[in-house]
Amino acid sequence: MNIVHLAPFAFSPKATVSARILPMATALARRGHTVTVLIPPYDNPADGGKRWQREGVRLENVWSAGQSRPGFGLYAQLARRLAERARELKPDVVHVFKPVGVAALAMWLLNRRPAADNGRLILDNDDWEGRGGWLDVNAYPLAQKLFMQWQERWALGAASCVTCASPVLVERTRRFRATRRQSADDVFLLPNGPDEALRAQVARAQVKREALRAAFGWRQPIAIYAGTIPRNHDLDIAVHALRRAPDVRWVIVATGDGIPSLRRAIAAAGIAERVEWHGFMSHAQLIERLVAADIALYPYRDTNINRAKCSGKVMDYMVCGKAMIVSDVGMNRVYLEHERSGLLTPPGDVEAFYAALKRLLDDPAFADRIGRAAQERIWARFGWAERIGELERIYQMQT
Repeated sequence: MNIVHLAPFAFSPKATVSARILPMATALARRGHTVTVLIPPYDNPADGGKRWQREGVRLENVWSAGQSRPGFGLYAQLARRLAERARELKPDVVHVFKPVGVAALAMWLLNRRPAADNGRLILDNDDWEGRGGWLDVNAYPLAQKLFMQWQERWALGAASCVTCASPVLVERTRRFRATRRQSADDVFLLPNGPDEALRAQVARAQVKREALRAAFGWRQPIAIYAGTIPRNHDLDIAVHALRRAPDVRWVIVATGDGIPSLRRAIAAAGIAERVEWHGFMSHAQLIERLVAADIALYPYRDTNINRAKCSGKVMDYMVCGKAMIVSDVGMNRVYLEHERSGLLTPPGDVEAFYAALKRLLDDPAFADRIGRAAQERIWARFGWAERIGELERIYQMQT
């Protein structure tokens, strides 16, 4: 098949393209399909026009001359370029990622023509985007919120079928499609999974783990968090736990609007001297730090967003064999088995999070055991090499 994936934003620093789209795309390419990922890099203009190949997948950053400042004009031009380029490729299937934003606007443009002109339109839903979710959290202007609310409802109903990253999103999508009298049988659960290339990358880092720790200057136990920190982050839970673990150094590899508030919370807790900050780094560099660290952290509260998400961070932690503490919300309880491949704590419970941290620090053999079990589980249950047939069948049903 000739397949086009429409990305919602740049390859980095956000992770949807690298953590969700690319592993699917490379697994499809290994099965002999032609796969092109079209990217609108409005949030990273330096990538405008850049094209490259990775593991058999062609990635293209579309750009619009004469526009540089983010706004609806730029988004509309990028959406038009995405739609035009998708049609030029004459795909059998166009898989659009996220029901809001530039890619979804391109989907609306593609939908105005017959399927024979641009391939069948399949939508991917990996976050609670609308009311009750990110639409309520992010500080969008009112007009943009109203547009995105309409866009999500239209896209979830108009797609020939929808893939979802979590059961919560499956249920929500089916409710939207029911209002348009669309079949619930056209909504499929498709959680995130690691790219096969990570096996060798992690293995190389594990061989030199002690050398990496020495190069990083890590002599004490290292707890790590890696990912985006939004405004409504839950990392204050980790702050309170680490305040009571004076021997631990906390390494944070992150970007996001929530960093200033986290810095203030860390300073107020009196642990700033034990926190090591890093901004965006390549995934290869991140893997080395995850392998070299001892414990991975990701606290949640029980919210719509957290119930719906399928975390790429948790996936990376598992691939790197980390003993981890995460909250018992949403897909975390699907990826991990409590006390076998990770420690799941009640959402928002600071005392339980600290107790789990102390348990891992006091029993390194247990920590090592559940970390290895997590690594085995992510490949056995969620590796794309074993699951890509599910996505192929979805595509074949639509062609």
